[in-house]
Amino acid sequence: MKKILIIIVIFLELFLLMYSKEIIKEFTLTINLILYTLMPTMFFQIFLSNLLISSDLYKYMTQKICDYLNISKYELSIILISLFSGYPNNIRLLKKSENEYLNYVSNYINPTFLLITVGSIYLHNIRITLLIYLSHILSNIIMLLIFKYRYKSSKYNHLITNNIYSNSLNNTINTLKIVFSNLLFMSILTTLISLIIKDNFIKSIILGILEFSRGIYEISFLNISIYLKGFLILIIITFGSISIHFQSICLNNKIKYIKFLIFRILNVLISIIIYLLLLFISELIL
Repeated sequence: MKKILIIIVIFLELFLLMYSKEIIKEFTLTINLILYTLMPTMFFQIFLSNLLISSDLYKYMTQKICDYLNISKYELSIILISLFSGYPNNIRLLKKSENEYLNYVSNYINPTFLLITVGSIYLHNIRITLLIYLSHILSNIIMLLIFKYRYKSSKYNHLITNNIYSNSLNNTINTLKIVFSNLLFMSILTTLISLIIKDNFIKSIILGILEFSRGIYEISFLNISIYLKGFLILIIITFGSISIHFQSICLNNKIKYIKFLIFRILNVLISIIIYLLLLFISELIL
């Protein structure tokens, strides 16, 4: 395994030397995506979610819902926060949970990024974006219900902190460091893909599998129907991309990747069925 890793590293080093101009161009595009599309939404939502968790939000969760889902109040608070902060922040917050399967069924995209950046700026179509978002959310809720009997009783030991603001800020910065470092590393692979594959359709899909924000950006420029764009974007955001998978592993060492990957594929299949049903219903109504 180490020999394979050494070969890969040497190959990447040679690639960096041979295609430094192209990689710098890709780095510039990645940094622009980070600064102008991801950072404005991710920073505040991760920071606010840390503030809520540190402020004992879990105490205000209803026990009836917890009993129905077979989870603790702390875990329910994280799931609710995840709906607004998105991945991979939810994976980091679940690090204290003893319920391994919650890491696999709580896979929510940042709604601000999807609805504003993707819906308004990339697609210019809020209706399709809402169908994407509903399909994505409902597929996660269905998985949460399907696998709720695999959860174990979990207790949360709250650590008292004197400075909630400072602690939340440090956690946010540490999370963003891992996220953006992974994005920059992935930009090397996206450069390689861009040089090898010339077909824009295939390239956009592969880039989306590697890094979802870059893939969505490329899909928005494809000369295909808005419904197909929505279909492809749904697959990408629900799968999460390899970059998100790496970030999740870095933020939570309890994740078993093979299981994580299988659940992402299952998540995609469920979301596709829901998307097609919602699309069919919306066409009948409108």
